[in-house]
Amino acid sequence: MEFYNIMPWGVIQDDEPPSNTNHTTNQANQEAKETDKKNEINVITPALGLLNIVDDLTEEKEDEVEDEKNLDTNEKLLRMVIDDDEDKQLDWTAEPENPFHEPTPQPPTTTIRPINEITKPHVRTNKGSIPLLDYLCEMKNCSLKELHVLFYNLEVRHEIIDDLQQNGQIRTSHLKPSCKNFNVYCHDLTAQSASNVLAMGGYLGITVRGYYYVKHKLKLCHPYLPCLIQFGGGHHRSFYPLECLSVIRNKMKGGCS
Repeated sequence: MEFYNIMPWGVIQDDEPPSNTNHTTNQANQEAKETDKKNEINVITPALGLLNIVDDLTEEKEDEVEDEKNLDTNEKLLRMVIDDDEDKQLDWTAEPENPFHEPTPQPPTTTIRPINEITKPHVRTNKGSIPLLDYLCEMKNCSLKELHVLFYNLEVRHEIIDDLQQNGQIRTSHLKPSCKNFNVYCHDLTAQSASNVLAMGGYLGITVRGYYYVKHKLKLCHPYLPCLIQFGGGHHRSFYPLECLSVIRNKMKGGCS
């Protein structure tokens, strides 16, 4: 028997037309070119002008580095000089004036007061009163320094006490307002100064000077002068610094005017 090989029936596709294949190849080539352009590195070809530019740039960079170094050294020198100046002691001695040049006159800034007004610590509270220290200086015709020495003389002390007991009315002058001040009678004067006499009978161990500073916020200008003593009931005694007292003129029967 003869066997016939029967081929399966089907459709054989023809090859694509050449026009389509050419188009795809062109697209592939274009894409490859674009990728090559993207991946390309711009290589600068050396030339004479380019070499000169590079040399100039390197020289400028070297100059900048040197300038920075110079700035750093200058700053270091300044710091060293400043540190040396801080360690040195200031010379407050005035330079000698040139005798061949007249001194330049200085404009007056404030009015010049007389010496008596500057050194005088007492302020008169009213027209009819005078500070006790001024009254005593007028009575003995002496200065305040001389009065300080006269208090060591027992005869002068008794004269002062007698005069204050007979010829004047003594009143405090340190309290503010002035209406709070009160009259004081002089029984005696302390042998010690206000900086040594204990106030309040020595209860707190504070001196008259410290008591007036704490109680009345008053810093005594003459803490080395004696205090006036006024006796109270029993053994009570009150001490008053002389600079805190005044004498009323219109109550004086005699003495200085």
